[in-house]
Amino acid sequence: MRGIYIIPVILLALTSCKPTPEPRLKVLGETVVHHETVGGQDVYDTVTAVIPPFRLIDQYGHVVDTGTVSGHIYVVDFFFTHCPSICPKMKAELHKVYEKYSAKGVLILSHSIDPERDTFPALRLYAEKLNIDNTKWLFLTGDKDSIYAMADHYLAYAKEDKDSPGGFVHDGNFILIDTKRHIRGYYDGTTDEGTEKLMNDIELLLHEK
Repeated sequence: MRGIYIIPVILLALTSCKPTPEPRLKVLGETVVHHETVGGQDVYDTVTAVIPPFRLIDQYGHVVDTGTVSGHIYVVDFFFTHCPSICPKMKAELHKVYEKYSAKGVLILSHSIDPERDTFPALRLYAEKLNIDNTKWLFLTGDKDSIYAMADHYLAYAKEDKDSPGGFVHDGNFILIDTKRHIRGYYDGTTDEGTEKLMNDIELLLHEK
């Protein structure tokens, strides 16, 4: 009868020795079909699209491009400096992310959707009020088509709207991007809960292998 009890105990011990898989964030965004010819055969593979190359200007007039974010986790949002509604709250929430993760190499890219007024000197004044390191939190401007194209690539909502306060409308999301320029999460940037979820997911990405 003793053998009846030994087997379950052994199985339990073996099961308990298995490493617990680490949580992993999903890769979000559109998928594309990649095609190539190998050995005369057509090979198709479905891959997740990456954020395409870009070239914008930061609050100090410096070029910010794909090379700037290479190897970095980064957080994206869209705003405008004279926004009378959600932007101040979003920037207060992003400041928490900046304070906790800027020393760990996480970047923040805030894109102005009103580049006509938000020139880089205007963005510099805006950034200086936040008392930040300009190499870790970049306020970006450029031509209007480029900015709105970037919003589309990040699957963010942003447009001109004369009937909205300030003349523009945009969502309140923070967008988490990994070191390979994949979208890994969307978070409500107008709430403490959304920011906490973002920071928890940044931790996961920092330890992702």
